[in-house]
Amino acid sequence: MRKLFNRLAAALLFSVLLAAPGHAQTVPSQPPQSLLEIADAYRYLLENHISRPETVQLVQGALTNISEQAKEKKGLDLSVDTRDDTFEELQQQLEEWRKQHSLTWKQLHQWAITGMVDTLGDPHTMFFTADELRQFRDDLENETVGFGFRFQVEDQYLLIKQVIPDSPAEAAGIEAGDYLLAVDGAKTAGSNLEEAINHLRGEEGSLAVLTVYRPKEKRSLELTVARAYLIMPEVWGARFAGDIGYINIATFGSDAGYQFRDELARISAAASLKGLIIDLRDNGGGFLSSARDVASLLMEEGLLMHTVNRNGVEIETWVRNGRPISYPVRILVNQGTASASELLAGALRDHQIAKLVGTVTFGKGSAQQIIPLNDGDALKITLEEYYTPNRTVINHVGLQPDITVEDDVAQVLKGMLSLGVKRLELLETEGGQFTVNDVSLPLYRPVFKSSVDSSGERIVMRSAVLASLTGDTSLAEADYVPVQSRLYPTGTIEVTREEKQIKLIFVAKE
Repeated sequence: MRKLFNRLAAALLFSVLLAAPGHAQTVPSQPPQSLLEIADAYRYLLENHISRPETVQLVQGALTNISEQAKEKKGLDLSVDTRDDTFEELQQQLEEWRKQHSLTWKQLHQWAITGMVDTLGDPHTMFFTADELRQFRDDLENETVGFGFRFQVEDQYLLIKQVIPDSPAEAAGIEAGDYLLAVDGAKTAGSNLEEAINHLRGEEGSLAVLTVYRPKEKRSLELTVARAYLIMPEVWGARFAGDIGYINIATFGSDAGYQFRDELARISAAASLKGLIIDLRDNGGGFLSSARDVASLLMEEGLLMHTVNRNGVEIETWVRNGRPISYPVRILVNQGTASASELLAGALRDHQIAKLVGTVTFGKGSAQQIIPLNDGDALKITLEEYYTPNRTVINHVGLQPDITVEDDVAQVLKGMLSLGVKRLELLETEGGQFTVNDVSLPLYRPVFKSSVDSSGERIVMRSAVLASLTGDTSLAEADYVPVQSRLYPTGTIEVTREEKQIKLIFVAKE
């Protein structure tokens, strides 16, 4: 199930795997076999991490974390000598603790390496056990055992943002916009992503009782759902009425470039496009090579990024022999747009191929490397920072959109209007299905509602969505506002309610 919530796996980029360099002055050339994993991790961090850590930092981090973990998990009081500042002293202390307190080398490996990593203050450098590494790679390759939905954390609750077609979740009746409250009675509210993943993980065919809350019906449901082996789609596309394409990239797995190519060809087959919207919202990244593959389908040749390592060495990554397009592009971004997504968005904007619509992106402008250790374990180490072709800083800053829009539906509409679309048709059914110009989009909360007051029944809609059409920013003071058919400075709105649906047609002023 972990793939469904791939923000943990998302915030990374990959480059060519590094060979392990020697460091004879720092690490004994042949440490005991039992200490090889710790020795290798220590050397890789010391010699490759972008922050250039010091020996004493890593040694003391390892010793301190072992002491804390032994206290928490074993009730042991292990005293750390703050004068220990060499690998030899670390090795000696570990051997003493193991013999005196019957600790296993496996425990010491994990505690020591995690302690070293924690001293870096880098959330993207991680230690993986063999099992965690397998799950991590499955995440990136979009293969999973799970229920078949993706979610995001919203106000400490898990909001289901997409249900995969033909999945167990769809068969059970789970819908986008539902909140996942509990798994087998274990509450998910307030969970971080890792805790939520642990609740949802299980073997193929195993059952779980999912408690969901459906806001539009104001009720909770308990659904028994079986986990299944799934290959999650990375990319899906559609064509808006009005000759505008739409392609959503959920993650940059190894097939993202191929799937983007196929979707772009499919939606362009009937007639050429007049514009394209690429949706990178909540796409936390993935493989650098896949982001470059997508860029090569939108530009013939150009600089993709600058990378700078810890020694200040700069390398340029280019797109070569690509396929240029002749129409404008809008890229939808938000706080969940990270890493490879920011790289692609920044590069296409710098080459004046695209404009960004939405909110400031996550701000992860660093590249990581997976380095294998003994027994199948691994380190993911930050090696470089990267910048856009125009040297825009991404790390810890994010990309500022060209068109700032907060609301998720309004982001789509503003993107379309900025591409010259003159007619928008919004249709929402009582069942929660929502379309814009004949394309179905995930809907987390209703765009339209029926409201009854002293004057009778009336239609209200999200103020931010109406503001995106009318240009009236004062509407943002309310959550929902009345809407009626009338002429606005930006165009004409016609709103109608039929038995089980509400339709709004906006025609922009010429």
